[in-house]
Amino acid sequence: MRYQHVAIAGLATALPETVVTTESIERMLARSYERLGLRAGFLEGLTGVRARRFWDEGVMPSDAATAAARRLLDQTGFPVAELGVLVSTSVCKDYLEPSVASLVHGNLGLPPAAWNFDVGNACLGFLSGMAVVANMIELGQVGAGLVVAGEGSREVTRATVQELMKPGVDFARLKDNLATLTLGSGAAAMLLVRADSAGCHRLRGGAIQAATEWNRLCVGTATQMKTDPAKLLQEGVKLAQRTWAQVQGELMLSPAQVAEYALHQVGKANHDAVTAALGVPLERAPRIYPDLGNVGAAGVPLTLARAVEDGRVLTGQTVALMGIGSGLNSAMMVVDW
Repeated sequence: MRYQHVAIAGLATALPETVVTTESIERMLARSYERLGLRAGFLEGLTGVRARRFWDEGVMPSDAATAAARRLLDQTGFPVAELGVLVSTSVCKDYLEPSVASLVHGNLGLPPAAWNFDVGNACLGFLSGMAVVANMIELGQVGAGLVVAGEGSREVTRATVQELMKPGVDFARLKDNLATLTLGSGAAAMLLVRADSAGCHRLRGGAIQAATEWNRLCVGTATQMKTDPAKLLQEGVKLAQRTWAQVQGELMLSPAQVAEYALHQVGKANHDAVTAALGVPLERAPRIYPDLGNVGAAGVPLTLARAVEDGRVLTGQTVALMGIGSGLNSAMMVVDW
């Protein structure tokens, strides 16, 4: 997939103020740890996640996404009347219906003619939403669009901790639910426009690959996320390798040309395995999971935004956006910043 007329005009994020440390979660699980022979620090040592954030009680995914979108519109000064589409991509939903996109659309007061809908693809939702809006711009259906994601982990973490505190919990159940304890909260919004707009960052293209024979390795509900960590990592890395090879061939890209890699953030084992398999220098792949955890579909844009804010990405440099999501699916996109 290649684009000639699409660019990123702006990116903004929003984070909750409440920080919940892994140490505090482990204190709640002290009795279970003792019964299973685990020491304090086990979870942080295994995952590399020191903390995650929670939105205040009552904050919905649409509220979080709206906050990021408003910040983006304020920063760019882009006229709301010129937006042709809004796509919400979060794993978390306010309701089964209406769509999160319709709620954010209404909150922002977007024009009635602006399309609005949700795109769900687990942790790859944001990259998938970017592709949908980019396709619409490339086809001339719209001139500009917003991609948003608002993720929250308060309720699923609370439910999982309560479950793991029960006397009958064994190590197998703990292992199955460890991924839930790495989840974090955050929001992101991106403005995509026609590439002839000034001061923009060209979206060159990317690739998407699937390995859906492994669609049961990570299964999430509103109250838990059960995974097969070892198999998920093994098959996810294989899929990422295929996707990265396709990106390089499709865009005639050499890894040496990539100044920064914004990876979806899961935890230490995943980050280290993916970077090693793809030959990504660790100094070019910033980590946000230690203090934010796995922020679902908001992970890649949050990583990119942090890299830009820290001065790691400069004008004219090439950035690779990379993700692996349950399903299994992998999506990667390349931006000439």
